[in-house]
Amino acid sequence: MSVFEVGDNLFAVDLFEDGHPFRTSAYVIRGTEPTLIETGSSASQASLLKGLQELGYEPDDIRHVIVTHVHLDHAGGAGMFMERAPHAVLHAHPKGARHLIDPGRLEEGVRAVYGDVMDTLYGAIVAVPSHRVRIQEDRSTLDLGAGRVLTFYDSPGHAKHHFCVWDNVTRGIFSGDTIGIHYRQAGTGWDFDYGFPTTSPSDFDPDVMLETLDRLEALEPEVVYHTHFGPTRPASEAFRFSRKGIHAIQAMLARLSDDATPETAAIMLKAYLAHDMAEGGHSVPSLEPMALDIDLDSQGMIVYMQKKKAGKL
Repeated sequence: MSVFEVGDNLFAVDLFEDGHPFRTSAYVIRGTEPTLIETGSSASQASLLKGLQELGYEPDDIRHVIVTHVHLDHAGGAGMFMERAPHAVLHAHPKGARHLIDPGRLEEGVRAVYGDVMDTLYGAIVAVPSHRVRIQEDRSTLDLGAGRVLTFYDSPGHAKHHFCVWDNVTRGIFSGDTIGIHYRQAGTGWDFDYGFPTTSPSDFDPDVMLETLDRLEALEPEVVYHTHFGPTRPASEAFRFSRKGIHAIQAMLARLSDDATPETAAIMLKAYLAHDMAEGGHSVPSLEPMALDIDLDSQGMIVYMQKKKAGKL
């Protein structure tokens, strides 16, 4: 099922990132101002367009496009989608908008992490004309009509160019990568769901992320709409597993030596995950469903250590 209802006039679309179901979701709000939250990468556009069609929409029906941050699995396809959606405005974080308008530095940074695999994983990055980009500051709002108002909250910790979006109708938060990843049974093949934060480079900061989690939970949300993947109800469960994971990562960081490598961090992270799952009564034959995230999280941990040592946080 590539499209499923998750709230009042709110639908999730499976973007089949890198061909995998239950990995990355976009969200569509139906109404007089049809709104898309997250575009996924350029490589996911066929899945996005198919999902919109299942909901009775074409790109030129969409009036608002929102990306929580500019990492490519969330916004890499924004430029390509905006070319197909002439009536839409793209809403972005103040620190992310410039990278959507001129993606040169963004592409350079991504290639530094992924190398040429970037082209296969994410596809091309297309620039968005500046007059079609609207910057959303902390606590700014977007009125979609019929009593539905979205509120944007600056939410650093995963990325400095990240905001989360509050939906007053469902009392839900579109969390991007701030309130963790929900690994679903259907996607992993395990017989249980699992949740863990994402600490990918290059802006990860555990202390800041914990502060952001406190701020967002104070809104008393009922549901978290993860980009990875789908909703978590009650919202408190997503905050619980995110905090637990961040505290675990802080403990790992304290044990890593100054010359530690991402490979060293990955070994430690895998050991923690296996232990945590076992404590929950679960045994998995392989952590392969988390392999990409373990790799990225390990890199993010080391980059954080290097920045902290250099006084660049």
